[in-house]
Amino acid sequence: YSAIRGMLGTLDPHSSFFDPKEYAQVRERQEGRYYGLGITIAAIDGDIVAQSVFEGSPAYKNGVRRGDVIARIAGEDAKGWTTEQAMVKLRGPKGTNVRIEIKRRGYEQPIPLEVTRDEVHILTVPSYFMVDATTGYIHMKDFGENTDREVKAGLRDLTKQGMKREHFDA
Repeated sequence: YSAIRGMLGTLDPHSSFFDPKEYAQVRERQEGRYYGLGITIAAIDGDIVAQSVFEGSPAYKNGVRRGDVIARIAGEDAKGWTTEQAMVKLRGPKGTNVRIEIKRRGYEQPIPLEVTRDEVHILTVPSYFMVDATTGYIHMKDFGENTDREVKAGLRDLTKQGMKREHFDA
């Protein structure tokens, strides 16, 4: 893999090589869906922290909040884990359960939760709204296989609200 990456780096600055794990992550982002809890996590000072919780996701429905520390996953202490280690445990087949314990500021005891994994949609157009009576605003966060449908849906909805001009933020 290192030889391939080195060769590509000298031949073409626009080409990339992905190992199977990296390719799976790219495809997941392009397809805009995966099976899990619906949170973005980060490893901060040895803790796995919920950076964001997707609205309507299993985590959202179970009350997980941004800033919660996921202290235990499937009965294991998650202290010192990488985000990759945590993702492997949090994701899984649709309809399966995962037990987690979260630590939340203001609570002395960890909060135990059992969350059922489900399909999580990653929106590339997380929001759109009317700025004024005639201007619609569409926030496009990323590009993926569903971006065209999400933009079209936003444009249709904003047109119904009286949009004559649009502003895209990508």
